[in-house]
Amino acid sequence: MRMPPRILRRHILTATAITTATVAVGAACSSPQPEVVGSAQVSTQDGTARAAQLTYDFGDTAYAPPGLDGKRMELKAAVTYPRKLDGGKHPVVMMLHGWGDTCAKADKPVRSQDWPCSKDAKSVDNYLGYSYLAEALADKGYIVVSVAANGIQAQEKDDGHTARAALLDKHLKMWQQLGTGEGPLRELKQFTNHVDLNRVGTLGHSRGGGGVLAQALDSHKRPPGVNIRGTLALAPAMNGISADKERITRIPLSVVAGTCDAMWKDSKIPVAMASGNPNVEHHDVPGGNHNFFNTVWTPGTGPAFATDDVAVDKRNRPGGKCQSTNGTGTIQQLKPSEQRETAIRYVTAFFDKYVR
Repeated sequence: MRMPPRILRRHILTATAITTATVAVGAACSSPQPEVVGSAQVSTQDGTARAAQLTYDFGDTAYAPPGLDGKRMELKAAVTYPRKLDGGKHPVVMMLHGWGDTCAKADKPVRSQDWPCSKDAKSVDNYLGYSYLAEALADKGYIVVSVAANGIQAQEKDDGHTARAALLDKHLKMWQQLGTGEGPLRELKQFTNHVDLNRVGTLGHSRGGGGVLAQALDSHKRPPGVNIRGTLALAPAMNGISADKERITRIPLSVVAGTCDAMWKDSKIPVAMASGNPNVEHHDVPGGNHNFFNTVWTPGTGPAFATDDVAVDKRNRPGGKCQSTNGTGTIQQLKPSEQRETAIRYVTAFFDKYVR
């Protein structure tokens, strides 16, 4: 399986913290997975005219998912949601980023496999790279939760997909409790009685795509009361998933991949795994690469080490063209804004069809 090269770089977005609150942690239960530790800091960001934004963060060592050999990671997410939540319950979309640089010092990435980051380094905000998708979905009435997973990518070996699926389940469990005003996030009262966990969509990019696929497997046991109605994978990396043994036949599935992305061939694997599933889509993005789906990994919107992975993989051609990996020849490469607009169309159409 292709190891995401130094391509997957992310921009360190600086959120404007307006208010800070503390969320008490619920009592431990009998689950074999350790419960969250400590309390969460909640920061409210500016958002847009129609979408409000906040971030909750239980700390860098709040959770030990299966698949990390007992190692701990962060429990953190950015939430984008309609400013008016008075229209009953809203569907939820969970987002999960892929593999990339975890920590950075100034303009340089720190490529060690340590977590948390050293005191002189900052965690790269990979999870904020899909804000454009979150805002588009929030405008249509969705509550969008973009989950941070740097602790997994810094420490994973061959079972990262298991850890990612469990991480998504952990956040969903907290949102399930919050929906009735309980649990670790219960101080976020604006969401009480406005969360519909019977209408959940999941979206993952790169190894995050592998994570949402792992959660969508027929063999995976999701939290009781949570109904995932659609899973969308952007250029998924299948690291660790036994594609010859596992199946995805119960949840509608969409796979979207750029034709100038080396991961395009792998994007066909989940389609084969979903044989017999009546609701499966695969969409080529002509001229699309791997990184431009995430603004944090994109030059111009990311940090100094953000990269156009088509150029890194030496598939660029004169005149801004790239050699397609789907056998369609040389094609004009999409600009980052064009690739994001394409992603918005596919993502909103899919979730409107199966989740909304």
